[in-house]
Amino acid sequence: MNLRSAARGFLVFLLSAPALHGNSDGTVTYSTSNVCALGGAMVDISCTYEYADDIQHEEATVNSLWFTKGDKSQPVDLEHDTNYTGRVEYSCGEIHCQHLRCHGTCTLRIKDLRHSDSAVYKFRFTTRHARQYTGDPGVTLSVTDLRVKVSIPSPVSSPDWTKLECLSTCDLAGDPTYIWFRNGFNVGDGKWYWNQPEGGEIFSCAVEGYEHLRSPVVSLQGNNGEGTVTYPQSSLVCTLRGATADLDSTYEYPYDVQYNPTTVKTLWFTKGNKSQHTDLLSDADYTGRVESSCGEVSCTGSRCHGTCTLRIKDLRLTDSATYKFRFTTNHPKGEYPGDPEMTLSVTDLQVKLYFPYAVDPTYAKLNCVKTCGQAGDTPYIWFKNGQNVGRGEHYMDYSQSGNNYSCAVEGYHLRSPLVYAPKTPSVTISPSGEVEEGSSVTLSCSSDANPGATYTWFRLITDHSSRETKQGPYLVFRRILSSDSGRYYCLVQTVLRTTSELINIMVKYGPKHASALPSPSGEIKEGSSVTLSCSSDANPAAEYTWFKNNQPLLWEPSQPHTFPSVRPEDRGTYRCHAENQYGQLGSNSIFMDVKYAPMTPSVTVSPSGEIEEGSSVTLSCSSDANPAAEYTWFKDHGSVRKSGQNHTITNITSELGGNYYCQAHNEIGHHDTTFLFIKVTSSSQRAMVAVTTIGFLLATILLLLAFLWMRRKRSSSKVCGQGGRPDTVEEVLALNNHLAAAPEREEIEEKDDFHYAIPPYGQH
Repeated sequence: MNLRSAARGFLVFLLSAPALHGNSDGTVTYSTSNVCALGGAMVDISCTYEYADDIQHEEATVNSLWFTKGDKSQPVDLEHDTNYTGRVEYSCGEIHCQHLRCHGTCTLRIKDLRHSDSAVYKFRFTTRHARQYTGDPGVTLSVTDLRVKVSIPSPVSSPDWTKLECLSTCDLAGDPTYIWFRNGFNVGDGKWYWNQPEGGEIFSCAVEGYEHLRSPVVSLQGNNGEGTVTYPQSSLVCTLRGATADLDSTYEYPYDVQYNPTTVKTLWFTKGNKSQHTDLLSDADYTGRVESSCGEVSCTGSRCHGTCTLRIKDLRLTDSATYKFRFTTNHPKGEYPGDPEMTLSVTDLQVKLYFPYAVDPTYAKLNCVKTCGQAGDTPYIWFKNGQNVGRGEHYMDYSQSGNNYSCAVEGYHLRSPLVYAPKTPSVTISPSGEVEEGSSVTLSCSSDANPGATYTWFRLITDHSSRETKQGPYLVFRRILSSDSGRYYCLVQTVLRTTSELINIMVKYGPKHASALPSPSGEIKEGSSVTLSCSSDANPAAEYTWFKNNQPLLWEPSQPHTFPSVRPEDRGTYRCHAENQYGQLGSNSIFMDVKYAPMTPSVTVSPSGEIEEGSSVTLSCSSDANPAAEYTWFKDHGSVRKSGQNHTITNITSELGGNYYCQAHNEIGHHDTTFLFIKVTSSSQRAMVAVTTIGFLLATILLLLAFLWMRRKRSSSKVCGQGGRPDTVEEVLALNNHLAAAPEREEIEEKDDFHYAIPPYGQH
């Protein structure tokens, strides 16, 4: 790609040939396998995909996505990746079909590129038959920055000229146009820029069209009588941990300083500034690991030049820093530090692994890489399970569980960290024991794996399906709910393989949604069978207490209650109470309305007794029934008289007398009363009854008087025989009292009557 022609578009360079993945079912073809782009720029990654032979084109059923994280079964869509929010766009063209094959294109655009975007990008599409196709090995995107390399190609013959070169960590091939800036102003273009420093100058470079994405500035000291320090190497040196690095510098005397070997002092430093610095030879962090080797000074005309090399052995990752060289002459102001500095980057080897052939997911390709670039064709040595298995930049092998891999640079004993599949993960729940609703619960997952594993938590829906819950080694429930109960597993994933382990969460909680239900529902008739059931959502299961009209019932605590033959007295309002050790809850109330036929009716008549002809009479009938009974009155043997609870007869006649009964009935049944006899009397009958009554009373009185007279007569005869009859009222009364007080003597007195004759009244 010609960068000059793309100056207003995207700054990328597409390396290698197009990448193809697929088979007769479906394929994905990328326009490139490697992309190099500047940080802050924008890049397009394109692909063409093809449908399987037996699938007809239906545009609405094709789903596509790009991803870098996850694997084919669980990819993370870039449009949903928070690291790319607002920076990615998908542009998929129309689908065209020809000869039973359908083709589509899709482009991923990433804006405002970051170094963290450097990754392998893959495209996946899903057909209407839920067939999924992923393009492997994907497209490798490298995000780079520009930097300026400073050198003096001819320090002896042309010491006044400095060469500046614009570089990047990945090659921007083609014919890019570089723009140079001195002190912020455009001073020309080209891959290189030559300059004769005048002192106090700063330089930077950019690619045409992306002038806002400039390299870091470098500062050059002038040669007009001033001392200078230049570094013939790149301003960035990359080397391996444990190796040895040599940093070279060339320095030049000022014009007015005569070379005197005894007065020249040199040093290297990383800490401090130009005026105050720590000599690496005296730095405790480098003790025994640094050497400074300076060559002889050579003079040409009035200018003298020298070289000095810093060697650091047994490099550590902490040695990554910027290094400066400084020399001192016998001139009063003869201290000259080197600007800009050199950057040393110490790196480890890493094994990158991917599977280039989708048809054989066990055949792996391993690359030995560093975190910073290194020039030249580095010879790598490969190790499998600790044994040397060959040399080269790549290694191909069938990956199997239990294998581990590492690489090293030939001549160095330090190897890369081992790459191996994750060990069986350890899954824990905190706190352990019972999990009560509302508490905080954390699920933790850990596994030994290299490369570092990614963790994803899933909740098992059925034995054959699950739903992703959260990415990361921890799944935290700040306030766990009963609905969170279930089986969870942690997916530990690397490029080699995945492992998982199930963990079960049973949340304990008090009753919820208590409900009381009758069965069968609807109308309940006397004698039918009815079951009352109480249910609730609780863990552990709740026990139940039943209430009727707010009074507790002594029923079984956890069983439904059945009325084998429901009775009217079972009618009422019922509810249940659910309870376990975590809480309690009352249910809804249900009214059990028992329907039954009328009970034996009761009948009354008003007024009671005999009914006088012409008067008004009311007959009343009542019965207990549900629903309420209706009433019908009958006379004698079935002639209907009237419907209603009360039957009133006004101006009754003797013909209306007789036997009456009522029938109470509802939709359930009916019940008849016994006969009620109504007797109606006339006025002549009443007069005859009155005369008869008076005669009877008079006869009774006469008989009573006769009896009293006879008693008195006998009493008088007895008194007279003893001393004469009483002549006065007082005497008669005294006699009567005497007779009443001595009833026992009557018998004797009656015996005496047989011996004494009572003379007639008036005889003495």
